[in-house]
Amino acid sequence: MKKLISTTGLIILSLLSFGQSSFRVLDMSKNNISNTIYPVALPPSTTITTELLSTNVDSISHTYKCKKIVYTIASDDTVQFCWGGLCYPTVNVSSLSTSIAPGDTVDFVAFGFHAIFKSKLSTMVRYVHYIFYDIANVNDSMGVTIQYNSLTGVEEMNRLAGTMEMAYPNPSNSIVSIDYSVNQSSSKGKIIFFDLLGKTVKEIALSDKTGTAKIYVDDLTAGIYFYSFLVDGKAISTRKLVVSSK
Repeated sequence: MKKLISTTGLIILSLLSFGQSSFRVLDMSKNNISNTIYPVALPPSTTITTELLSTNVDSISHTYKCKKIVYTIASDDTVQFCWGGLCYPTVNVSSLSTSIAPGDTVDFVAFGFHAIFKSKLSTMVRYVHYIFYDIANVNDSMGVTIQYNSLTGVEEMNRLAGTMEMAYPNPSNSIVSIDYSVNQSSSKGKIIFFDLLGKTVKEIALSDKTGTAKIYVDDLTAGIYFYSFLVDGKAISTRKLVVSSK
């Protein structure tokens, strides 16, 4: 109980510690979630990618870095974030920064933010806090806490917006097949491929609720890629693909 109180206290202090800031954090529906706890459903033994939008509400340009603070995760979880065009699996502060013009909003493709969380079997609630700050004025900062809520029952699992299976064959140098399903309550699904630097290299729109997407990868150079399954603009899962040499 003491540990829970301590963790909750840290989150509250972090969320209350920001004054005036030029930065705002938005969800993919462009709702302002700055200074909030943002809930994400986390199935066991799954990789979840959470993309958030970044906005400069000031009348001048600012250049921001991102900092990760892990409050509570299971010992066998892994968490990384991407910012400024690079992903950070081990460090807590981005080495690269992102410049945002006045009034502009940037997404992951434009060197914005997303977090990749890989869970194991633990059912505990996890908290990871992210701070975005102006490199010229660290007091100009804003943050959001992602709360990963474990899904344990079959009923809860069925609430997910969709499912995606592993690509096959993997490795491949020509074409891969990916089985997917989008729940009836959801509308749009797509699969996005990105390289190790987080740059999007291919985007596939899914026209059917359920099916097998056959995707050509012969236009990609040999190497390791990741692909994310998005439903209604939210990443459901992320997996790895190896493109072999021709």
